[in-house]
Amino acid sequence: NGDRFASFSEVTAANPLLDRNDFRALDVNRDRRLSSTEVQAPDAQSILNRGMHTLGTVLNTRAISGGSFVSEVELKATYPGLTSIEFDLIDTSNDDRIGSVELYAESAQSIFNRYQEGSSILVSLDLVDIDGSGFASLAELQAHYPNLSPTDLNIFDSNDDRRISFSEFYSIDSIQVLGKNK
Repeated sequence: NGDRFASFSEVTAANPLLDRNDFRALDVNRDRRLSSTEVQAPDAQSILNRGMHTLGTVLNTRAISGGSFVSEVELKATYPGLTSIEFDLIDTSNDDRIGSVELYAESAQSIFNRYQEGSSILVSLDLVDIDGSGFASLAELQAHYPNLSPTDLNIFDSNDDRRISFSEFYSIDSIQVLGKNK
């Protein structure tokens, strides 16, 4: 919902195999939502990834946001020429796989920019969100995607609030629209 926390329903939408006991195990502070700290905890990934498999492509960001990971081989298939040293720079957790936090980190995006030439991979929301509101306005998006129109924004502004939340920004619709407007 764009609040940068994951509720039980959001977690199970990404991985329907998880149950309330799994969620309680992850919710260390018992506030009934998962923060990025709780999701990135060492034991959390084994719970979140239960029953999930790796991605076939980096552009399947819904799966990455849902807790899947991409291997070095898969990342190199998407970005031919990517070196093992660059993969290691992106893999900040040193677990030989890339998750959503690593994929959308500003340092990773600068590496991907060298290879993408028209690809639809997104810059991070934090990079676009100049005013720090946690949302991206049309003007903020147009700073990175100059050809983006108000009509384009309507395609992935799912709640019609004229600003783009975290989940809207990383949606498949967003990737398709922003990739065409880069």
